[in-house]
Amino acid sequence: MTDASEGENESTWTKLRPRKVVQWGIVYAAGAWGLLQGLEYVTSTFDWPRQIQQFTTLALLIGLPIVLLIAWYHGDQGRQRVSAAELIIITLLFLVGGGIFWRYDKASDAPSPATASLEPPGVAASAADDIPDNSIAVLPFVNMSGDPDNEYFSDGISEEILNVLAGTRELQVAARTSSFSFKGKPMEVPEIAAALNVRMVLEGSVRRQGDKVRITAQLIDAQNGFHLWSQTYDRKLEDIFAIQDEIARAIGDELKVKIASPKSPGQDSAGTRNLEAYDLYLRGMALWHTRNGEKLWQAVDLFNQAIAADPKFAQAYGGLALAYAVIPDYSARISYENAFRLVTDAVGMALGLDPTLPEPYAALASAASWERRRNTAITLLERAIAIRPSFATAYQWLGTDTMMAGNPAAGLVALDRASELDPRSLVVANNRGYVLLTLGRVADARATCERVLAFAPDYRSCQIIVAFAELLRGDPEAARPFLHAIARTGDGSASSLVDEVVDAFAGQGDRRAAARRLAAYTGRSSLDPTSGNIFATGETPALLVLLGAPDLALDYLERSVDHPETNATPPEWSMMLPALDPIRCTPRFKALVERLKTRDPRAATVCADGTK
Repeated sequence: MTDASEGENESTWTKLRPRKVVQWGIVYAAGAWGLLQGLEYVTSTFDWPRQIQQFTTLALLIGLPIVLLIAWYHGDQGRQRVSAAELIIITLLFLVGGGIFWRYDKASDAPSPATASLEPPGVAASAADDIPDNSIAVLPFVNMSGDPDNEYFSDGISEEILNVLAGTRELQVAARTSSFSFKGKPMEVPEIAAALNVRMVLEGSVRRQGDKVRITAQLIDAQNGFHLWSQTYDRKLEDIFAIQDEIARAIGDELKVKIASPKSPGQDSAGTRNLEAYDLYLRGMALWHTRNGEKLWQAVDLFNQAIAADPKFAQAYGGLALAYAVIPDYSARISYENAFRLVTDAVGMALGLDPTLPEPYAALASAASWERRRNTAITLLERAIAIRPSFATAYQWLGTDTMMAGNPAAGLVALDRASELDPRSLVVANNRGYVLLTLGRVADARATCERVLAFAPDYRSCQIIVAFAELLRGDPEAARPFLHAIARTGDGSASSLVDEVVDAFAGQGDRRAAARRLAAYTGRSSLDPTSGNIFATGETPALLVLLGAPDLALDYLERSVDHPETNATPPEWSMMLPALDPIRCTPRFKALVERLKTRDPRAATVCADGTK
């Protein structure tokens, strides 16, 4: 029986050659490849939906075994009879093909894992009715130049268009940090739109060659996948500024909104006609968004080069002001006093050249906040938001300044708005988490930062908040791994301090000794990777109180106020925390509140009897 079976198999395979099954397969594969190449060109040229090419590819794959079967049964003889075994094979092929189509159709209807991972715990994906019709995200345009060094240029084009749209009050525009966070990730437009809670998505590509540029842009309604508008621009590079405004106006026409343009007719949005200066400015802004000490210094250098290339370039001065406004928080190479003096100089030039730019107002607000001119800082931020209603960074800074002024609840409202505009921003989430801590909402603060750590596991500021939340709820061992992770990535020598503090909280060490060691560090030492300290001004006073050393906490706060240059975080941040209630009613604490020109929102409740 075995010999008969082998003979039957041999006779089957010997039929392959005369019936030209292999030749049919080669011809089919070549034709399918040619068809797909042509279809790719056509869909790109006429902006046809991407699903057409996907379904065509799937159909051609399923068609291959069918073609081979036709070759088998209708070869040079054309009289092949179908045996029972062969009939079963044919049936299985059709079942597999149908299963693939069914699987693909179900997958297209189901929420993607990538989108689901971005949703808050226990919250389902936003229903279509919950997404504002006037909301839009500008995705980073694809660099088609063939040179990775031109990546900043295509990103810059996208950001400039985003900024024009963000100046329109009728639109809700997702911030750059969030929309650019999906760059290079294999996600479809509807998935990204759902994650950003927007309805419209603008995507495109930039091809830069010599003095010419081709920009292709298309506006997509993510709810139904329809292309509302698309256009390709072939221009000289010197026309790049006009193209940005033209794209924004076209989108405004499609969405029936008026694009705000503070510029005079014919004036470009970038504020310069100097391509070298504009090039340097785009590179600087790309580095500013990183919030990294060394990269911020590189951004400063690029902005200064842009200014040298065009001394009348207002946006370059605005970028320089933004860089100096945040750089002391990330680098100990410059003092706050010197940084904000340079902010003021850059802002004066920027607003003198163009008073309609929002960035200088926001940067100047940072300088006013550091000097505790709180009403001035808040007014400047409100002005920046009036110019650019979707300015997430301005809302973020407004939230923290309002909190430091003694109104954390109002600060949370502003930070909630910043989160809506920039849901993927690390620093916005961190600031929002901290304000939640000042309101006593420890679980919410922890959840906010846990969502960030899900896609940015090494983000130090949120690791601190989660660890602090664990200490507040009495679980120091749960805090330990987060603190050690910060030490590993920032300052390995801080591991011993981490263990000493955590052991003290766990009742396994000398609490007073741990508090003395912690109090000896200045807040800004946390920026030094060789200091042995990872705790900044924001959390240290609260930790000292929790360790049972209220006197050391008051000493630390007084030093922070007397010597502001030693702080990595303003002392007001820590003073708003409920953890400081044991020292809140002391004369020393009240004196600090007056010196900081703020209001203590918890004093009325905690110190109601006047005896504590």
